[in-house]
Amino acid sequence: MLSLMIHWFLQGITLISLVRVLVEAELYSVTRTKYGPVRGVTVDEGQEKLSTYWGIPFAKPPTGNLRLKSPQPPDSWFATRDSIHPQSDCFQIIGFDIPMNISEDCLYLNIFTPSSEANSTLLPVMVWIYGGGFTQGSSVPYDGAALVRNGVVFVTINYRLDAFGFLSTEDEVIPGNFGLLDQIFALKWVKENIANFGGDPDQVTIFGESAGACSVSILTLSPLAKGLFKRAIMESGSALSPWCMTYPKSILQPRKAASLIGAKVGCYFSDHSSQFLDCVQKVSAQALLNASIDVQTDQFTGRLLKVHQPRVETSFGVLPDFPQTLLTSGHYDHFEAIRGFNRNENGALKVDFTSGATRQEFRNFMVGKLSLFNIDQSTRDNLIATYEALYLTNISDPIKILQKSSEASSDISFALPALLETDLAARAMPTTKQFVYEFNYRQSISTLPLWATAEHTNELPFVFRAFKFPFWSRTAQATANDLSVSDQVIALWTNFAKTGNPTSTTPTGATSWSPYTVTQPDLLQIDIESKTIMGNRSMSLSTYLNLVNEISSQVDQVVVG
Repeated sequence: MLSLMIHWFLQGITLISLVRVLVEAELYSVTRTKYGPVRGVTVDEGQEKLSTYWGIPFAKPPTGNLRLKSPQPPDSWFATRDSIHPQSDCFQIIGFDIPMNISEDCLYLNIFTPSSEANSTLLPVMVWIYGGGFTQGSSVPYDGAALVRNGVVFVTINYRLDAFGFLSTEDEVIPGNFGLLDQIFALKWVKENIANFGGDPDQVTIFGESAGACSVSILTLSPLAKGLFKRAIMESGSALSPWCMTYPKSILQPRKAASLIGAKVGCYFSDHSSQFLDCVQKVSAQALLNASIDVQTDQFTGRLLKVHQPRVETSFGVLPDFPQTLLTSGHYDHFEAIRGFNRNENGALKVDFTSGATRQEFRNFMVGKLSLFNIDQSTRDNLIATYEALYLTNISDPIKILQKSSEASSDISFALPALLETDLAARAMPTTKQFVYEFNYRQSISTLPLWATAEHTNELPFVFRAFKFPFWSRTAQATANDLSVSDQVIALWTNFAKTGNPTSTTPTGATSWSPYTVTQPDLLQIDIESKTIMGNRSMSLSTYLNLVNEISSQVDQVVVG
């Protein structure tokens, strides 16, 4: 819930960086793109000048007969286009009644770059892909100024969400993965145009958090993204995370979901999906979104069933096989990568954490993890018994049971997927450096129990030095330790983008970050004083891989749409 709240809050704010741009603006800056000139704003930040370009279109509006279709190049323009205000976010559910500018016309990107007059050489580029469970998200709140001050060009991109980005009839008519195609299309735009903004098109690092990290993970495996970036950073998300994509044993399959959504808006399947597509393209965006939310919402629990996600498909070929198969084969571009997770991704699991938890509650937590999949009762019981033995042997204290429940929950959803992906990549390409981190710093504003340090999204303020709402408290100021950890993380991330070595220079509080290897599975535990630790968890990687293979196994037959 905390993750969804943060992603909702990210939508409706007046962006602080935009206010800074408008107040401190010195001059407009005009840059040419392949499609026409754009005008951004250059601001003086003391010793440096920063140019910001908002809302540059990288594709045509995916509306009308382009809804549920591959992105297409934008129309060219001749007059200089103003890029001084953010454009619309993609159509999505809006939480907590926060005002938000949403539209299907949303395929825009934003660029933060040092003033061109200050740099004669092209700089490494970092492209951010937002999270939000593939149902929510926005490129607007992520201010790249702190990263740019460390010598990179920063880009944020929008991509289609929910049914607009991932609805699928599991055939060649509506294969799905449109949101991923948007990301790839944006990266192609960056490849073709970023040099005009001072960025090196051959030194692109893609990075993201949660669903954004899942997207990054998939893009590293996708043949369609070949040659579009050089490095990747994945924060709290992996293609091997059970929540990341649709599996054959997912509780609600895409074609069934599409049929149910269609019925709610008067569009029905015939012998072929073409008539269904033609009908759905004529439905209002709000009606389609409402139907999608209704179908996804579990009538008993009220939670979303995770229907609109990436999927294996061969029509577009974004993800032509299951991630574990591709990773094991090594048949993909070999990228240097950072993967990581936060110490307690799911927090304390309970609002009332003072009483701890029982063994039955541990089992209930695990049932919740598995309830999104059609796993037979016997297999499910065996999995839960295995997890209970791994995490709770000789443990009876309720507080320790709750701690181990939090650990197990975080492991299954985030830590083990990142470690397994890294391990498979390290085996397939032993000469390409892979790094793993655990973010273990406890924010000064944390309300978690003392035994829990960092939950989902807690690293974001430190990546962007964003110590203001919605990333931070409305009232509390960042402490010296908060600022120090942020300096450390920004240096690690930008060093990696520049050189492939996150500790090519060692920031204050950090230590030399050794690559993960099969024989030395080290990770960097990021804290006020970071240190190297072993990447071992209570559950082995092979045990977790068994779970991934279980939910990947076919129920009836292979879907090839």
